[in-house]
Order: sequence, then C-alpha cells, then structure tokens
Amino acid sequence: MSRCQHCGKEVTEGTVVCPRCGEVLVKEDGEWMELRIQGKVEEVKDRANMYIILAIVLVTLGIIGGSLLLISSSPLGFFGVVFVCLGIGCTAAAYRHERKASSLRNQLSRSN
Repeated sequence: MSRCQHCGKEVTEGTVVCPRCGEVLVKEDGEWMELRIQGKVEEVKDRANMYIILAIVLVTLGIIGGSLLLISSSPLGFFGVVFVCLGIGCTAAAYRHERKASSLRNQLSRSN
C-alpha cells in the first residue's frame, strides 16, 4: 500500500486517482506522452484513410452515374458533378488529416 501525496490516504498500487481527494497519482512521463501521441497519430491516419475511401466512392459514383444519366439526356446527370465535387472535398479533408498526422509525428520525433 502507498499513500496519496496530497491528502495522505492509503491507496492500493496501480491506483490512478485518489478516491478521497481526486488528485492524480500517476506522473506524466515521456513514455506516457509518446504513447498518447502515437495513439493520436493512428486515429488521425485512420480518419484520413476513411476520407480517401469516401472520396474514391463518391468520385466513382459521380462519374458513372453522371455519364449514364447524361447519355440519356436527363438533367439528373448533373448530380454526378455534385458527387465528384463532394469527392474532391473529401480528398481535401484527407489531406488535412495527413498533415496533422505528419505534424504529430514531428512532435513525437522532437520529444525523443
């Protein structure tokens, strides 16, 4: 058993927050921050990949749907243009997330 450094209450090993005063008992060290940044990098990369997949699907639907409907001389063919524009917007969002992941990786390398 150890004691809380703030209020002196006995706490079991591995306790993160003191049950009496709510003081955080674990100090943030370099390894903890590194793990948090690595987790954030993975989260941002996953989101970027999701946007890339969504962009591919939207652009493909826009091209196929727009060309099929445009061939039939229907004004609905313009919805294909909308899907392509949405796909381009998703690509921009993916690029922003890639830049954020790169920034986090740089922060991680500077902390090492």
